[in-house]
Amino acid sequence: MGKHSRPANQLAEPGATPGLAPDAALPGAFPGALPGALETQLPEYRAAVDDLVTEASRRPALADPPAAAAFVGERLGYHPFAPVLSRLNGGPPAVAQHLAAELRRFRPSDRGTGDLWSFARIVLLSQIDTAWWSETTPFGRDADVTGSGDLVDLAPLQAAGLLRFEYREQSAGLAGRARDWARRQVLPDRRPRTAGLRFTRSRPAVVALLNQVAADLAAARPDAPQPWVTSLVRSVEHQHRLRSLGYAAVLPSSHCAGYACDVEMRWFRRFDPDGVLARLLLEREQAGQANVIDEGQVWHLCVSPHAHAELQAAYDAELKGR
Repeated sequence: MGKHSRPANQLAEPGATPGLAPDAALPGAFPGALPGALETQLPEYRAAVDDLVTEASRRPALADPPAAAAFVGERLGYHPFAPVLSRLNGGPPAVAQHLAAELRRFRPSDRGTGDLWSFARIVLLSQIDTAWWSETTPFGRDADVTGSGDLVDLAPLQAAGLLRFEYREQSAGLAGRARDWARRQVLPDRRPRTAGLRFTRSRPAVVALLNQVAADLAAARPDAPQPWVTSLVRSVEHQHRLRSLGYAAVLPSSHCAGYACDVEMRWFRRFDPDGVLARLLLEREQAGQANVIDEGQVWHLCVSPHAHAELQAAYDAELKGR
């Protein structure tokens, strides 16, 4: 594990400005995966999150939001959480307060991610994304996404054969939704039951990561379909919209910075009983290239800043090659 810049049992002062430690090059499975001091400590952080969720799930009394908030506030002060949470504004106390508010807001639904503590796990693991990209200005409104020059459109890339993953655009209007419903009745297993992408745009690095995973999947399981992407960039405005509909849409979110995507997993398992796609995604996480969060129906991926340059270069090279 990497060393802290302060004693191991001392957390950052509340209000500390988030920042990334200087890179410390380590061997990785993929080019560009060069974990810095924070990245070497992420396995311990993820294990601490799993331990917290496992313990809380076994204590029925913690289903009560005030008890859950007290439990979280105590546990997040422990050392394994410090490498990530001390890099966020307000440190562990602010994150504990934020998580307690999210747990009070949580309501189970068929659009959610399971029970209260499954949701808590997602919120805590998403803090890795925030530590990585908190200094990136989010896309506040829908118009910021559609007008951004930092994003690329998927349709021309798909037409040029430069996408190795599947997606569909969200249907507009009653006629489009009726058409999608009819297709599901005729061919219910051909595609997952998702609303589709509201914004068919992405940062190039995310496209490159998805293409690389898809290429690895095609080599390992050539009989399986291409991965299906259910979400890419979102605006903060749209994230609030999803929250109001009952989705587990956390804030802040790396989707709103443009560096995250969601990959359909539940539907894909019928073509991949051995879990090859899951293994490939976790290999990217272990190499320091992405943060991966199991959200049930989908798995969330966020590009690491340490892998961004290599992924951007891979995108540029493929575009030039066409």
